[in-house]
Amino acid sequence: MIGATLLLSGCTFKDIDKRAFVTSIGIDQSEDPQKKYKVMIKVAIPNGDPKIPKSEFLILTANTDSISEGLNLMKSQIDKELVYGHSSAIVIGEKLAKSNIQPLLEFFVRRPDIQMTSYLSVAKPNAFEVLNFKPIQEQVSGGVLKSYFDFSRTESPYIDSVCLFDAYRRETEDGIDIVMPIIESNKKDLLVDRIALFDKSKMIMDLSPSESETYRLLTTGIYDESLKVKNKKVMFVMNLEKGKANYKLKHQNKNIVANYTIKVRAVIEEKIDDLDSIKESDIPKLNKQLEDKISAETKALLIKIKEKDIDPIGFGLRYLSRNSENRNLSLWNKKYDSLAFKIKSEVKIKGTGLIK
Repeated sequence: MIGATLLLSGCTFKDIDKRAFVTSIGIDQSEDPQKKYKVMIKVAIPNGDPKIPKSEFLILTANTDSISEGLNLMKSQIDKELVYGHSSAIVIGEKLAKSNIQPLLEFFVRRPDIQMTSYLSVAKPNAFEVLNFKPIQEQVSGGVLKSYFDFSRTESPYIDSVCLFDAYRRETEDGIDIVMPIIESNKKDLLVDRIALFDKSKMIMDLSPSESETYRLLTTGIYDESLKVKNKKVMFVMNLEKGKANYKLKHQNKNIVANYTIKVRAVIEEKIDDLDSIKESDIPKLNKQLEDKISAETKALLIKIKEKDIDPIGFGLRYLSRNSENRNLSLWNKKYDSLAFKIKSEVKIKGTGLIK
């Protein structure tokens, strides 16, 4: 026992006051033409009084040719040990996202002290503006970015959150492409109402807020969202309580057809430009109008995405997983060019609200 004690190593634990906790990481294209990246980290500064909500932070930056080199250079900019275990958001500048993000994903996945559940997003106009944003009230520095994407957040029909492990899966898996939310900074606040679509390496297009709603309806579903429908001279505003979609791929005349079924449950929430009461006889017509509107917008978005030759929904992954004898990516790419869409919408308007 005495001999064993001589072989025991000492404790390398560092006190918490010797550590600096990184809450967010940002990557921009470098402003220096001789460098590739502008690497940024947002470091939380502890608040002495936990009863007072106060967010103080420090942003460290470095222009380098590699992310690992930039993170190492930042060690000389602060007198504490940088800890990345609490980092929950990785923000990529829009300009860099349109070039090549594969090296970024490869680095973050290989780094053991960065969480695989970190949320990825595209920053507009750049990552520095987003990281430097300071909300009026924030308990923990960098917490606002996590709140946008966390599952316990307020449900938004415009946000489609993606974690690091999922983005890397989409980059390496055949038949599905990368998708990320866009965070836009306008100095005063942050706005997250658009979705960016990628191929395997770079950002190809961004969706408008209405298209982002439709994309969410086709993938994860939407809850508590409003939609306008015009009937004659009257504008109705519907509250979509719940919307879900599913599809099946079927062979038809040597081509493949994606048969979508969209089910929506709605309530009439508002009536514009007319003071007459809403009648029960109006509901069947509104049902049909809403079904036609959803079907038309869905088909237009799917065709628009297909024309860009990207597949964020994962039609190819579905096809390859169910056709093991023809698991040929080049064959699927040819079939994807001729993929057709059939949309069937089923809308159920429950009623006219509480007022009869």
